[in-house]
Amino acid sequence: MTLLVALSGGQQDSDLVRAAHRLSQRDGIRWRAVHVEARREDSRRRLRIERAFALAIRLGGETRCFQGQGWADELLDYAESQQVQTLMVGRSRPSGWRIWRRSLPDRLAQHEGSFDLIVMSGGAPRERWRPRPRWQAWRWQEPAIAIATTLAALGMAWGLSVWLELANLSLLFLAAVLTSATLAGTRAAMLSAVLGFLAFNFFFTQPRFSLAMGEQEQLLTVSFFLLVALVVGQLAGSSRQRLMALRANREHTHRLLEYSRALSVATDRDQVRQIGASTLERWLSVPVVILEADSRGAPLRIRQALPAGSVLDPAAEEAAQQCAQRGRTCGFGSEELSELAWRFILLCEQGRLLGVVGLKLSVRDSVPSADQEALIDALVRQLAMALERTRLVDDLSAVRLSEENERLRSALLSSVSHDLRTPLASIIGSASALRELDAQLGDQDKHELLDSILSESERLDRYIQNLLDMTRLGQGSLRVERDWVSLEDLVASALKRLGPSLEGLPVECDWPDDLALLHVHPALIEQGLVNIIDNAARFSPPYGRIRIQGETLSEQGWLVLRISDQGPGIAPAQRDAVFDMFFTGGEGDRGRHGTGLGLAICRGMVGAHGGTIAARPGSDGHGTTIEIRLPLPAPEEVPDAG
Repeated sequence: MTLLVALSGGQQDSDLVRAAHRLSQRDGIRWRAVHVEARREDSRRRLRIERAFALAIRLGGETRCFQGQGWADELLDYAESQQVQTLMVGRSRPSGWRIWRRSLPDRLAQHEGSFDLIVMSGGAPRERWRPRPRWQAWRWQEPAIAIATTLAALGMAWGLSVWLELANLSLLFLAAVLTSATLAGTRAAMLSAVLGFLAFNFFFTQPRFSLAMGEQEQLLTVSFFLLVALVVGQLAGSSRQRLMALRANREHTHRLLEYSRALSVATDRDQVRQIGASTLERWLSVPVVILEADSRGAPLRIRQALPAGSVLDPAAEEAAQQCAQRGRTCGFGSEELSELAWRFILLCEQGRLLGVVGLKLSVRDSVPSADQEALIDALVRQLAMALERTRLVDDLSAVRLSEENERLRSALLSSVSHDLRTPLASIIGSASALRELDAQLGDQDKHELLDSILSESERLDRYIQNLLDMTRLGQGSLRVERDWVSLEDLVASALKRLGPSLEGLPVECDWPDDLALLHVHPALIEQGLVNIIDNAARFSPPYGRIRIQGETLSEQGWLVLRISDQGPGIAPAQRDAVFDMFFTGGEGDRGRHGTGLGLAICRGMVGAHGGTIAARPGSDGHGTTIEIRLPLPAPEEVPDAG
């Protein structure tokens, strides 16, 4: 079901839009605001239509504007094509002196259609429209062009009068009228037509050099010339006016499009404010300030000002605060505080106050026209939408960061939980034996149990420290405390920790004796090796082989470590995804191969050292090879062997 609300550009349009919104909320239906654009509409009416459309969009409605000759006929055709069930219009009356014409609701009511017609009466009396002449001062170009083209036509006609008849000579003056209309507009064309009529009558009709005409045919020729010249001049001038308006609209649309594109690629609020302020300052040629509050309820502060150094006087600052508190535009040219030099406009989107824009419109020679008011409204509205977009992006990024940190903490806890339980079980068992079997144990046995408690406690302390370091790594605050260590020591320590997990799996280590030392955080790299080797053991078949290779790529500045297994391998499409958190190849966290956290942690720890990690196919075509690349230290940083 669709509700169609017809807007006319009157003062009642905003009330119609709000009424349509309330009706759609009550009945749960879609609604659309439409306007039939006539041939000629004044700027005030266009401004009201644009504001009503903007309000409709903010309230969740759709908008449509199309051109047509008959307002009622176009609405009826559109309603039938869109299968509209309800049509809402405002109460109106015939405009101007054409009192015999029926109002729009009366004409719509006579149509036999399948939709309901709702006529809303306005709360305030509608202003009766009457055509008012708009006189504009003459520009010197208009009479100059009219006189010049008429003199040119007179000269050509005087030279060709010997060969051409009187009727043909009139075409030269008609061409002057068209030229004047093209170059200067309708008024110049009308002046050229009158001057051409007088010159044609004075110089070429009998008796010459007199405005009197002695022949009836000449009277008809001159009269038809004047009539055609006036009509052609009016049409040509109107065409020129429409062409200039079309070019202006195209330029206006192009500039708005460039403005929206610039706002769309802005990544933060500072860039959005800079683009908005610079565009307003450049297009309106007035000082611009953008004010925002640090928090809800805090006073507004200037965040962007152009030209640089623009400030507000105390009265203007107070007006800006009132604008934000009352939720209404105030200042120069508005209904409130119109004596101020600044105008303050709200930056609102979806009912949220984002800030206030200040424009020092008093520096202009005149009050902004309706077209300029529409431009200001469009620029400020797009600026508000861009600011709201950046706010939503910032909020989304903060939520994602919080989720990632929480997932990383959970991943780290899951990764080291078995390492925490093993030393705790040894400590509890040794302490229980000392307490319950103290009389039966010899001194040697007691020392062995105490040594076991001490070593397992130290081991537990290392695990907890590693856990804290890796948690800080997930938060981005870890200080990687590097130390010099050999690859052999790291691998040996990792294999020792994984002793029970590697039963029945031979491990081959292959690297040159002169392998370069690593300048890394030993505990982090060791934990990464534990996770990778443990994964290799999980996926290896019984009595499968695990191979650890190392080599130095001095020219590229890398130490490369490869850990290969003889398992089922990883599909090429999943070799990047295995380093994502909780990726288990479709088994989930209940699969026999774990929770899918080990490689994700390894990537974070290796990345903290400036290295890379990747999954490759096995060396013999079977299994998987995990390749770690760690940067080599500069030669001058390597400690002496002595």
